[in-house]
Amino acid sequence: MIEIKKISSKRDMKKFVKFPTNLYKDNPNYIPPIELDEFNLTNPKKNASFEESEAEYYLALDDGKVVGRIAGIISHAFNTKNNAKYARISRFDAIDNDEVAKKLIETVENWAKDKGMEYVHGPLGFNDLEREGLMTYGFDTIGTFQGSYNADYYEKFFTENGYKPDCKWVEWRIQVPDKPNERVARVAENVSKRFGFYEKKFKNKNEIIDNYGKKFFELLDECFVNLYGTIPFNQKLVDQTIGLFKLVIDPDYVSLVFNKEDELIGFGLGYPSLARAMQKSKGRFLPFGWARLLHAIKHPKTLELGLIAVKPEYQKKGVTSIIINNMLARMIKNKITYCDTGCQLETNTSALAALDMFEREIVRRKTCFVKKI
Repeated sequence: MIEIKKISSKRDMKKFVKFPTNLYKDNPNYIPPIELDEFNLTNPKKNASFEESEAEYYLALDDGKVVGRIAGIISHAFNTKNNAKYARISRFDAIDNDEVAKKLIETVENWAKDKGMEYVHGPLGFNDLEREGLMTYGFDTIGTFQGSYNADYYEKFFTENGYKPDCKWVEWRIQVPDKPNERVARVAENVSKRFGFYEKKFKNKNEIIDNYGKKFFELLDECFVNLYGTIPFNQKLVDQTIGLFKLVIDPDYVSLVFNKEDELIGFGLGYPSLARAMQKSKGRFLPFGWARLLHAIKHPKTLELGLIAVKPEYQKKGVTSIIINNMLARMIKNKITYCDTGCQLETNTSALAALDMFEREIVRRKTCFVKKI
């Protein structure tokens, strides 16, 4: 008999965090998150998102054995922004068993109803920088450190329980060419000369973060305000996320573009892929996780493209070409083989158009589902 247990102890939370890594232990394409990050993100005392959110966590047990997990999140910031009453399904994982999935999903739905919510959607995290979406294509390609991964049977759990697609994303793999793209370089040069835009150079990542870390998030709030599921970043959340950025970014894969008045108008952020390192360490820092992580950061072969953001009034003035041209040149110099993007909305035509000049392929598709409760 399947039992659903609300998490109320550190011991149960440890089982919750470790379950997907155990579930996918024989899957060569699953990338675990950093366990310490997950413990912090689920802890109201350490995750600044809880200032504007609430959450509950549940395990599915079969004779005491963990066979599934799920979290329910209510982002009050999202609901206020959209004048809506939505709860989020998050961190859903389960064995291939319809009863397990149904009981987990119904548990979050009932919790959401008790809280006065009208809809449930997901999978989503607390904010747009967390793992999001249910993977519906790309099960045979290795996942990314920043992205979610799930088995192919998850989709039926949502559709058979009354959920419908509400948003769809794609993730691309961009092959890094042997030499710079002449078209991109030409456009970037012309734009720079015409408008006086320029890329500022920095000695190290601390100089970037200390001077412009908070401006990154101001720009993200402005650029992504209308994208699916986004919420404004509160100051504590900004400080918390900046600390994580300091761990992984490399100045070679950051491009900050300024106008003639020395105002930040756009930036691109990529970082060395930590996927293989985290896979080998099963998401743990100890005993060898730190060493693998640092090696991956210092000697990358592949990258993950985290973010590109350009102020709305500059989005049709070629700023993206400057960002891409500069980052691409450094990828070529450092012999990076390919770069995987994060989730890009299928309807975000401007972002997709920026990739038209590259050899690329869709490697993953993801969907956010919704249900009226």
